[in-house]
Amino acid sequence: MTTTEPTTREDRFPRRRPLAASLGWMTALRQTATGTVLTREGWYYLVVFTLVLGGAVMREVNLLLILAGMLTGPLVLGWWVLRRSLRGLSVWRHVPEGASAGDLIVGQVHLQNERPRLGCWAIVVEDSLERLAGPHNQGRQPRTRPVRPSVLFPYVPAGRSARSIYRGRLPERGRYRLGPLRVSTRFPFGLMRKTISVGAQETLTVFPRLGQLTQRWMARRREAFSGTHRRELHPGAEGDFHGVRPWQEGDPMRWIHWRTTARLGTPVVRQLEQPRNRDLALVLDLWQPAAPETADRENTELAVSFTATVIADMCRRGGSNLLLATAADRPLILQGPASAALMHSMMEQLAVVEASEEDRLPELLAESLRHIAPGAELVLVSTRPVRMDDAIRFHTLTRDPNRRAALRGMRIVDTSHADLETYYRAS
Repeated sequence: MTTTEPTTREDRFPRRRPLAASLGWMTALRQTATGTVLTREGWYYLVVFTLVLGGAVMREVNLLLILAGMLTGPLVLGWWVLRRSLRGLSVWRHVPEGASAGDLIVGQVHLQNERPRLGCWAIVVEDSLERLAGPHNQGRQPRTRPVRPSVLFPYVPAGRSARSIYRGRLPERGRYRLGPLRVSTRFPFGLMRKTISVGAQETLTVFPRLGQLTQRWMARRREAFSGTHRRELHPGAEGDFHGVRPWQEGDPMRWIHWRTTARLGTPVVRQLEQPRNRDLALVLDLWQPAAPETADRENTELAVSFTATVIADMCRRGGSNLLLATAADRPLILQGPASAALMHSMMEQLAVVEASEEDRLPELLAESLRHIAPGAELVLVSTRPVRMDDAIRFHTLTRDPNRRAALRGMRIVDTSHADLETYYRAS
């Protein structure tokens, strides 16, 4: 369903429009190609005209000749009007950024009639959305047909503008090619159609589908990191002052709080609170067989969606550092303080990451451990069961005692196992 909202002359769009003035991205369009063809009704009309004209000539019937001349009028007039019907029009679209797979996407199409006197009737604007196949999965996934939403502008007066919207859902993450827009009209008689292709093709990135983390997953997080306000109390030289406690044998003299000691007449020492490290490192291992089936592809998407949901939850909470490592031709690593900007960068990477039949997990872990800060929680999300006691597979990691100690505390999430439902609910 589409809606059209005419605006007044004061609301008309200026000839020079700032493209980055709104949220999302807006593309101003200009004419690149044109064409005029007969419609199906036009062909029927042409057949009737040919029969009447042929009969008038062969039979020498003057009335049929006059009728043929009258039938010529709509063809000539329609062609003349059609030539001028799309002149002086400006068309552009606006599609919001940051959409996830399965979200409702609302595209806005704006049409401005810049002609001073003549209005425009029955203008149809058709968009095109087509998913782009990645460089490594061409030939595996069936080529999807482009989706072609369209909107109708019944009438836009001279010097005014109108807006219409289309809605839809893109079920798969990835990059989509948009446009070019096709502007067409069959006004006035519907016998011919004039079409103009405007603008260049653009790319829209659709983020992975987000689900919901369960309380069981939150409890696992609290077991290792007790939350933003949980702090460990240490008597020491670093941290925020928390309070005092009686002096115990073995406490250094520099910890003594002399003012309180003098007031109470008994030695007391300072107690300092230190925030616990809440950093998180996510390692995403996307493996699938050389000839993946539907279940394998669904498992891959589940792993990506789970990882994206954890990232979105961490970035909304803030107050920690986040690292994401994904398997590709070579390990790709993004890290930084949890924020909206970091979430956007990580979502863009997850939108296009692809599974592979090669075993890149040892290399991915080795590269990730170089960037993980001490004390950070390490979570491996994999599409297959992983045994870290495999000394042959992980020989480069087990030989290093520091890496071996870091891997001992790693948590493994196998998305192919039914236990994932206790931590994550897909939308």
